[in-house]
Amino acid sequence: MQLLKPSSGTAQAMAAARCPLLVLCLLLIICNAADAELTHLHFYFHEVDAGTPNATVVNVASLHRNSSTFGDVNVFDNALREGSDPASRLIGRAQGLGVHASLDESGGLTAINFVFSDYGAYSGSTLATLGHISASGPSERSIVGGTGELRFARGYMTSRLLSSTDTSIVVVFDMYFTLNH
Repeated sequence: MQLLKPSSGTAQAMAAARCPLLVLCLLLIICNAADAELTHLHFYFHEVDAGTPNATVVNVASLHRNSSTFGDVNVFDNALREGSDPASRLIGRAQGLGVHASLDESGGLTAINFVFSDYGAYSGSTLATLGHISASGPSERSIVGGTGELRFARGYMTSRLLSSTDTSIVVVFDMYFTLNH
């Protein structure tokens, strides 16, 4: 039995036939990405320290070695508000954890679900975020997904400390993302 080898002309024709399909797929991807509208959300995170009435953050693991916080894990369920005033309208909760993951204590890792309860079209929806938080200034983290009206969200968020007391902090968040439904 003799195997037939395709001629070089046949191989070139097959490659040329695949090329328009590849170009068409790339154009569809680019057009779909171009249609995705950038959404911006702006709100405030209100945290009440552990050991105070109505605490919204608690340290669940601490090694307490050499007075370092490296390895500490905090879990939180903080209020998301429309404004920086603690009496401003409650729009949801920031539920997640923070890990002191930097040996020099310059920052850590956060995983946060932003759960919107009273935020217009986004009520009942969530955004999931992950990334490094800086101890010394503004931070930028990834938006890695969402649910409800925010399903398939992808983007980034910035945060910075707005105010701090002995018992609470207020952080301002700006989220920028697209929805690829």
